[in-house]
Amino acid sequence: MKYSLTLLLIAALPLTSLLQAQTLDDELQVRVVSIKGDTNAGHLDVYTEIPYTSLQFETSPSGFIARYNVEAEISRLDSRGRPQSVTASPIWEQTVTVQMHANTVAEEASDLSTHSVALAPGRYLLSITLTDLTSSKTFFQEITAEQRDFSQAIALSDVVLLAGYDPERRSIVPRISPDVSAGDLQAYYEVYTLNAQTLLVTQELIQQDGTLRFGRPHRWSDTLSVGAGRHQQITRIPASDLEFGQYNLVVTLRSLDGGLLDRASHTLSVRWDGINTYLNNLEEAIEQLTYIARNRELREFRRAETQSERKSLFDSFWKKRDPTPGTLRNEAMEEHYYRVDYANQNFGQQISGWQSDRGHVFILHGHPDEVEHQTFSYNNKPWEVWYFFRIGRQYMFVDETGFGDYELVLPVWDERTRLD
Repeated sequence: MKYSLTLLLIAALPLTSLLQAQTLDDELQVRVVSIKGDTNAGHLDVYTEIPYTSLQFETSPSGFIARYNVEAEISRLDSRGRPQSVTASPIWEQTVTVQMHANTVAEEASDLSTHSVALAPGRYLLSITLTDLTSSKTFFQEITAEQRDFSQAIALSDVVLLAGYDPERRSIVPRISPDVSAGDLQAYYEVYTLNAQTLLVTQELIQQDGTLRFGRPHRWSDTLSVGAGRHQQITRIPASDLEFGQYNLVVTLRSLDGGLLDRASHTLSVRWDGINTYLNNLEEAIEQLTYIARNRELREFRRAETQSERKSLFDSFWKKRDPTPGTLRNEAMEEHYYRVDYANQNFGQQISGWQSDRGHVFILHGHPDEVEHQTFSYNNKPWEVWYFFRIGRQYMFVDETGFGDYELVLPVWDERTRLD
């Protein structure tokens, strides 16, 4: 019997695992998960998602129909990450049927296909071509993925975020996009054992730089007693207090004496939905670039005579700083205006929070790794010291008025802010 993840919804989102994606065509999304088959052999389950609006539908007796095929050229990567000879070239065909024409142009609707390929452990390059069989239009994307080694006595599958779960059928709907909103999430993974075991399972949700705000990781552990075989695990991730940013969900299996047995991780991105509030006011959005724009860029903004010129300069400013060009999101821009919003919510007293000294430092560096503070006392004014160990800086703020208007003791550029 071949095992793969069960798909329940045609318009469900694609599945993410331990992989790095290079998006060549943003309309086509591809994700891969490594899972064990009915022997020690592993399978890469390949998932593709294509919007209905990218497909050409034709009328049919049952409504409207679109057909496409997917070809995956899979090459083994050597130790330097260079592709070797083609290992497999599976092709599969998909048919999409909808009742009404309105469904064919629904912006949120998409079709999800899956195909499983048995591969030896190792790292692979997958070149995916999706061809619309009616219009002959093609979509292309490349992605690298790792086939895990399931030959050990105890092993883990990849970790999967869930969009839904049916406890009666024990069927899951995988969450495809790595973008999530802050809130409780569910994750799915499988544990494989050759013998009865009692294991220590640790799950951590950490930022990609290795920390959470003020250095406190989300970590929870439990023991797992299982017999021999395959063991499906669904866990709740308490993530309601996560800030905007990139995180890794890491699942670790250890023996009761602490020995490492296996580890798997999943990358997710907590999105911030408030950016349009700032982008709707172009003049203010430009003003809020003061701390990060070069003097030359600020002069160009001031010299622009029309709204369209300023909009063009603004778009160009962020296009140059987009860490993932070609995708729908600009994570650098989202991060900046998230910090502006956070400063406005937390540091504003007599002036807007982003214009305050604490807002200035927060917009430049984000959350500090540690905060030391003293409230008002008879002999001392309130003060705070923000420590940024990751960049070797510390900033001290003093509330001179007693009304929460904390001011920097030293300018942000002063070398005396360096940690010894």
